[in-house]
Amino acid sequence: MSKSLKLLEEDNRIQLFISGDGLRVELVVKKPLSEEELSSYEELKEFLDSRGIVVGIKEEVLEKGKKLLQEEGRHLIAEGQRPQRGKDGEVKILFTQELEKKWEENEEGQVNLFDFLKIPEVKEGDLLAELIPPGEGVPGQDVFGKEIPALSGRPAKIRAGKNVELIEDGAKAIAKVAGRPVMVGKTISVLPVFEVDGDVGTSTGNISFVGSVVVRGTIQSGFRVEAEGDIEIWGNVEAATVQSQGNVVVRGGIFGGEKGLVRARGDVKAKVIENATVEAGQDVIVGEAIFHSQVSAGRKVVVGGRGLAVGGKIKAGSLVWVKTLGSSMGTVTEVMVGIDPTLREEYNYLMGELEKVKKQLEEGERVFKAINEKQKTGKGLDSGMVRLLEKLEKTCRLAREKKEFCEARLEELEERISGGEGKVLVEEKVYSQVRITVGNLTYLVRDEIPYASFYKKDQEIVLGSFEKPRN
Repeated sequence: MSKSLKLLEEDNRIQLFISGDGLRVELVVKKPLSEEELSSYEELKEFLDSRGIVVGIKEEVLEKGKKLLQEEGRHLIAEGQRPQRGKDGEVKILFTQELEKKWEENEEGQVNLFDFLKIPEVKEGDLLAELIPPGEGVPGQDVFGKEIPALSGRPAKIRAGKNVELIEDGAKAIAKVAGRPVMVGKTISVLPVFEVDGDVGTSTGNISFVGSVVVRGTIQSGFRVEAEGDIEIWGNVEAATVQSQGNVVVRGGIFGGEKGLVRARGDVKAKVIENATVEAGQDVIVGEAIFHSQVSAGRKVVVGGRGLAVGGKIKAGSLVWVKTLGSSMGTVTEVMVGIDPTLREEYNYLMGELEKVKKQLEEGERVFKAINEKQKTGKGLDSGMVRLLEKLEKTCRLAREKKEFCEARLEELEERISGGEGKVLVEEKVYSQVRITVGNLTYLVRDEIPYASFYKKDQEIVLGSFEKPRN
C-alpha cells in the first residue's frame, strides 16, 4: 500500500497552497524526492482528490503525476474558472452630430464645388436614444467544483439635457422641441440653431445665443460670438473671442494676432492656430500647425497634416501628439501633460493667493507687535487705534481662514499633479529648447531627437521611441 503525500506535508517537504477564493492551487516542493522515495508514495492526482480538488487540474499534473515532487520550486497545479461579469448596459444614440457634406447644383445645373454643410436636426417627439440593458454574467467555478456567482453588467443611464425628455422610466429619450441634437460629454440636448450668412462684423455686431451658431464666413477682429451649443465657422477666426459650451469647429484657421481667444467646453477643431489662445474642455484637433499660441485641452492635443507645433505653450490632460515639435532655430516651446490644465491653473492661482495672505499675516504680526510695545510703555490706546486694532484682528482672522483653505486645497492638487501621467508623442523630430513637463517633472530638450515619446515612469521622465497610440 502506497504512502499518503500528507506525510510529506507533515514533514514540511511539500506544501499545498490554496488561495482564499478557491481559484488557485499551488504545490511547493521544498525538498525533492529521490526516485526511490517517489515510488512508495501515492499519485498526486489521488492526493488532490482526497483534498476535494477536482476542477481545473493542470495538464502538467496529469502528464507528470507525482514526478513533480522531484522538481524543487512552486508549481501551479489547479486553477478554477473566474466568474465573468456581464456586459455593461449601453446608451444607443439614434442621431448623428456629424456635419453632412452635400453637393448642390445651381439653376443652370452646375455643381457648386464648395462644401455645403448640413446641420443634423430632429423634430419634436423624435426618438434620440434608448437603453440597451446590461447582460447576465457567466458563473465561475472554484477548484472544489463549487459555483461562483457572476455579477450582471452595470446598467447605463441616459443623461438628458436641454429640450430632451426621458420616457418609459428613463429607457428612452425624445426631443421636446425641433432643433439640432448635440452631445457634450454624455449629456444629450436639443438646441435651436442660429445661422449667420456671412461674416460676423459690423453688420451683425456681437452674437450671444442659447443654442448653436453657424457662421458662413469669418469672425472679424474685435467681435465676439458666444453659444451654449456648438459654434461652426466656415471661414477664419481673427483677433476675436469665441466661447462655446459645446464644440467649436473652424474650417479655416484661428489667427489671433496675440488677442484672439477660442474657448469650448467640448472640442476645438481648426486647420491652423497662430498667435491665439485656445482652450478646450476635451480635445484640440488641428489640421496642420500650431504657431506661437497658448493651447490647452482637458484630454488631448493632436496636430495632423504637417503636424507642426512651434513656440508658445501646449497643455493637455493626457496626450500631445505632433509630427514636429519646436524648430531648427531653437524656438522656445513648452508642452505640459498629465493633469487637467484647469487644475494646474487653479494650483498656480492658489499659490499666488497663499503668498498674498502670508504677507497680510506678516504685516498684521508686525502691527500687533508695535501696538504691544506701545502698551508696555504704559501708554493707552486712543479710540482710533482701538478701531484699527479691531479691523486688523478681523482681517487677520479672515486671512488665516483663507490660508488654511489654500493650503488644504493645494495639498489635494499637489497629490494629483505628482501622480499625473500623460504622453508627448513626436512622429518626426523634436528640436532643442523644447521644455516637456509630465505631471510635476520637467525635461529640457538640448539636442534634436527623432521619433520620440516622453512619459513618466518611477518618478522620472522617460524618453522612448515614437509609438502610435492605440486609441
